[in-house]
Amino acid sequence: MRSVRDFAVGGVRPYHSPDRPRVADPSRRRRIANYLSGGTAVGQDLRTDGVWVWPITFIDDIRLRGLAPEPDFLRDMQRHDFHAATPPHDAHLEREARAAARAGPPQSPRLTVAYFVRVDEGFPPESPLSLLRRVYPAHGPGVDEALWRDLTWHPTHAFETHANEYDLRQVTEAHAAAVMDRWCDKWHRAWKPPTG
Repeated sequence: MRSVRDFAVGGVRPYHSPDRPRVADPSRRRRIANYLSGGTAVGQDLRTDGVWVWPITFIDDIRLRGLAPEPDFLRDMQRHDFHAATPPHDAHLEREARAAARAGPPQSPRLTVAYFVRVDEGFPPESPLSLLRRVYPAHGPGVDEALWRDLTWHPTHAFETHANEYDLRQVTEAHAAAVMDRWCDKWHRAWKPPTG
């Protein structure tokens, strides 16, 4: 079994890393929450579908704040049409799930990430025009990405096409996470389902 990553960063003002997916779409939030509410309970604090193990706090994370699980887990949810398997609870399942939770998620590759906001007179760093990042893997070339309205990172050429019309300012990871959380909340409240 594999434990789900929660991307929490401690400190004076704890936050969730900008690597943790955010979801504004209310129906997608509900589908993810339904999956996370399913599976098999392991004690009072964990659930499992037999492949993944997650804390029950993830249910409120997605419902209330739009904080979704990691992309690999989301892809598995989608593959199963957002219906979690419910393996029978027995001593073996309990042992495996608790061992996976104790071990934690697999180590992620070492990356260096620099975050930037695109600002101008009417769009200060707290409410920027856009949020960008440069990702530098341990080996190979760096990648430039922009956060799109779907709250996922996509390749961008914004750094090369930088114009005098706006400024790019480097910000901390915590600042980038706060911008993402504000946008997620704002877009969630303003969500209108697609027509057609």
